[in-house]
Amino acid sequence: MMMIRENASAAETHSIKAVRDVFFRWNPDDYLREYYSRIEAEEEHTLRFLVEQCTRLPSAATVLEFGCGPTLHHVLPFAAHASLIHMADLLPQNLEAIRRWQMPGSCAHDWRPFTKRVLALEGLDATPDDIEHREQIMRKLITRRLRADARCARPLGLLTQRYDCVVSCYCADSATGDKREWQRMIENIVSLLAPGGRLLIAALRRCERYTVGAQSFPSARIDEDDLASLFSQLELRNTSIEIVAVPDRSTHGFESILLASATAPAIFAIALHSHRANQHGAVDLADR
Repeated sequence: MMMIRENASAAETHSIKAVRDVFFRWNPDDYLREYYSRIEAEEEHTLRFLVEQCTRLPSAATVLEFGCGPTLHHVLPFAAHASLIHMADLLPQNLEAIRRWQMPGSCAHDWRPFTKRVLALEGLDATPDDIEHREQIMRKLITRRLRADARCARPLGLLTQRYDCVVSCYCADSATGDKREWQRMIENIVSLLAPGGRLLIAALRRCERYTVGAQSFPSARIDEDDLASLFSQLELRNTSIEIVAVPDRSTHGFESILLASATAPAIFAIALHSHRANQHGAVDLADR
């Protein structure tokens, strides 16, 4: 259940409910079938980006994928670098898809082509046994599946853990058509970083709507300037933003993506708390 604070504006309250209504139509199976039956161009670039970024993490890092959807391929590169992985999403049906994959012998989406590609990008062998070994490691590393809402000032509710690395791919940008709301969601996601933690983001670039089957969903039409400005406001360091063209995906509503990384400063928690204290319309999650 979502509890909206009394200081939330009518417009913000309407926006939250409207997005909930939009994603009520969300079907994970349709999404997996359309976007993950094979490795599309944007995912090839995203996996390459994540494999490269993993090498910059401390050993035994704590990792959160925020807005995982019904997918788990974005955390496959973290197997040799993480001590634990938490998967967070707004929709229970998405987390259920992750749970099914973690159960041996269950009827779940087949991620082996993605696992094979990740191993190849890492320069490792990708025999059937190698693929099975990597996926078994991932099943053990994913220790929690969490309900989450990026519109909340505390996006994981009462959970106070902060992470060495927060990964968020095609999440905030693909959950709203309002750029100001996108900014607030990124601020809330960033609050989950530990001091010195690493933020990894993949986003649709200059996209207004993207399609899943016969349905279309809003996107915030962000670009590299929006991301760079927000990183600066949040005092993130060591920032990098890459623009990648994927022209073949225009029929789905986008022709390019953004791949970005940034590091939280050592006094990040204090600075961000001060910045966020002035936010209006914050919401909390309740009844986890």
